[in-house]
Amino acid sequence: MNFCISERSLALSARLPKWRRTWPALFSCAAGLLMAVLAVSPALSQSETSGPTRESWSVGLAAGAFKYEPSGDQRSAMIALRADRPISRWLRLEASTTYTRPEIQTNTAGMFDPDLPTERTNIFTVTLGVQFRYTVGRVEPYGGLSAGFFGRYDEGPGASSVTSSTLQFPFGIRLWATDNIGVRGEYRFNLDSHQFVTYNDTELTAGVFWTF
Repeated sequence: MNFCISERSLALSARLPKWRRTWPALFSCAAGLLMAVLAVSPALSQSETSGPTRESWSVGLAAGAFKYEPSGDQRSAMIALRADRPISRWLRLEASTTYTRPEIQTNTAGMFDPDLPTERTNIFTVTLGVQFRYTVGRVEPYGGLSAGFFGRYDEGPGASSVTSSTLQFPFGIRLWATDNIGVRGEYRFNLDSHQFVTYNDTELTAGVFWTF
């Protein structure tokens, strides 16, 4: 019996062990961050919930992994700056900007090609969205919809750029350790428009935030 394995499958399988080694580090970082915040907050066990219910802005910084389709679904490090505030009991308004610098292997049509040399690119997003939230004590699960600007700026000879739009679907959870300090974890599914196609990309992030 003959088996046929494509070059793309071999390229992707070679990257999997590298990503698997990053999972323990990402999990340990998020767990350590959560424990550090909880350690400075004996008030967590109390019934006070003014942090989640306060109608004021929260600003947070997060880091994690971005999976980009033109890089063969390889994950790269990313950072995100997000600001949000409640606009009703069930809704929260959010503004967000992100940056990542993945490796890409794309042809002239913008499609992934493992036979091409690896190059670096810079990706920025700026979005505005609405999130549906459900507050239970100091915990707030949420899901929402965001839209805005997507920009990709390649490096190296013959570098090109893409300025277009993105549609994003965030799902996550916020946890206030005090009335002001909290942690947040999120998975975000993105539809990032390019010149000829729309790519399905994802974000997985964890971080801290401050409620004013």
